[in-house]
Amino acid sequence: MATLNEITYNIKNIVEGGVVSDDSNVSTRQIKYMIHAKRAELLLKYTDSGRKTSESLYQIDVRSVSSVGIDYNRIVGFNNNRAIRSIAYRDGSSVDASMELLPVVQDHDRMFIQQSKFMRNVAKKHASLTPNKLYVFEGDGLVSDGIIEMKAIFEDPTQVSSYVDDDTTQYPISNELLSVLTQEIIGKEIVMLYNLSANTPNNQTDEKTQSKKVQE
Repeated sequence: MATLNEITYNIKNIVEGGVVSDDSNVSTRQIKYMIHAKRAELLLKYTDSGRKTSESLYQIDVRSVSSVGIDYNRIVGFNNNRAIRSIAYRDGSSVDASMELLPVVQDHDRMFIQQSKFMRNVAKKHASLTPNKLYVFEGDGLVSDGIIEMKAIFEDPTQVSSYVDDDTTQYPISNELLSVLTQEIIGKEIVMLYNLSANTPNNQTDEKTQSKKVQE
């Protein structure tokens, strides 16, 4: 595994032939954005073909529980919440309180599950997900305090609470995927970026000017 900066500078180094300058057509910020986007894309492809996700892809995001819902970081869009490994709850009144794993249900399924005679322990806590919010319920009521830990595969790993910085935190990707990601970014994304840059109006004007000078 490697840090985000190590992955970024490796890609930049390969693209620029070992000569890194301030006049580069592609910035480190652009490459980092490509890394996040390509990682999510590759994960969707890999899991669709039946492969399982490795432990190295998961991160833990810690959030405070609120009755108005918890804004959680976007997760990779697998079907049936497969990007979420677990959601655990701890009572905020005690630091030594143990974590309680919560069953996770979609918001539109929550009422059906609560009313089902096959649902056991309906009074216990459970997590309910909407596209933008996470709620913790206990029976029919919302829990308004405490801490949750979501273990999941996030779209942007740098926004997760357990992420320290681009220099020291290991980027959540397996070695197998990292190799593919590097090749895909260099062979597709950056090539496309260079082609777009070469066809900008300024470059076209420069080409016409140079052509005219040659004719003169």
